[in-house]
Parts: sequence; structure tokens; C-alpha cells
Amino acid sequence: MNQNGSITLFHYWNRLRDGRPAPKRSEVEPADIKSLLADTFILEKDTRGEAVFRLAGTRLCAVYGRELKGFSFRSLWREKDQRLISKLIQGVFDQKSVVLITYEGFSRTDRSSKFELLALPLDGGVDNPRCLGVISAAEKPFWLGADPIDDALIDSI
Repeated sequence: MNQNGSITLFHYWNRLRDGRPAPKRSEVEPADIKSLLADTFILEKDTRGEAVFRLAGTRLCAVYGRELKGFSFRSLWREKDQRLISKLIQGVFDQKSVVLITYEGFSRTDRSSKFELLALPLDGGVDNPRCLGVISAAEKPFWLGADPIDDALIDSI
């Protein structure tokens, strides 16, 4: 874990869970993490069991050039990584795993930037598992937010 957003969110989440596998969704107070909100997201399962964005911060939406609410999480990745991404996020939902991914995002004009993603489980009960996460740019090139990222490749897990 190298990015301040990941470190800060992990410490907050770890404090909330207080020894449990995951804190309840209702325990997360946006005001407590207001400096991170532009980069945070919450995932939920859709009717097919696929991870979709329940909400996403404004900077994330700008980086990807669109509103992410309701959008498939796995579709952010190149096809070769989509199955692995789905499996990792299912582990967050079902086994209360913590996932840290570094990846390279590619823009529509073939520019690239490195990112770190942290995905943390939230206890929403059996029927409503959630995932709280943050995506931080490892570098902040001048074009980020103006030239949308449209796919990504995993560097490490």
C-alpha cells in the first residue's frame, strides 16, 4: 500500500471494524473521510451477481469520463483481466477479503497512468454485500481527467 488514499481509508475501515471481518455499511460516515470522497466508491451486486458501482466520487468519474453509478466494475478492465477482477471482488463480497491492486490505466488517445485500488468489505448482510474502495493515481499527469481512461491492465495484486 503506497498511496495516501489507500492508507487513510484502510486505517479508517480497520478502526470501524474493531476486530470483526468488516464494519457495517451504516457505520461509515462520509464526513469522516471527506478528504477521500472524490476518489472513493461503493460497489454492490446487481441482479446477476455482478459488481456494479453504487456510487463513485467526482474525481473517479472525471478520470473515467463518465458517471460510474450503475456501471459494471469489471468493464473498466481489459478483457484478459475481467475474470480475475470479478473473482477478486467476489472475494471481497463473500469472504470479506481485502484487495489491493496496482494497475495501468490507458486513455482513449493511448496515454497511460499508474493507479492503486483498495477494495474493502462492508457488512450489508447476506442479501446486500457492499465493497468500499478508493482509487488513487500514483502520478497526476496534466491530462488526467481531460483524456478519459477507458481500459486498464493489472500490474500486481
